[in-house]
Amino acid sequence: MNVGKSDAILRLIIGLILPHFTKWGILSGEVWIIVLHIIGVILVFTAVLRYCLLYKLLNISTYKEGK
Repeated sequence: MNVGKSDAILRLIIGLILPHFTKWGILSGEVWIIVLHIIGVILVFTAVLRYCLLYKLLNISTYKEGK
């Protein structure tokens, strides 16, 4: 694990909201629909697993033992 609890919660919220940007009219177009859904899925996936490959590559961790 390298994703802390607050980081995971924030990723989950953003990951669930992003795909709705096209429905709300903030962004439009087929490409944005695909891009926002992919980013949303990645964020939710990393929040649930509490592991981020990019964090690993950059040697970053927001995870704290025992919490």
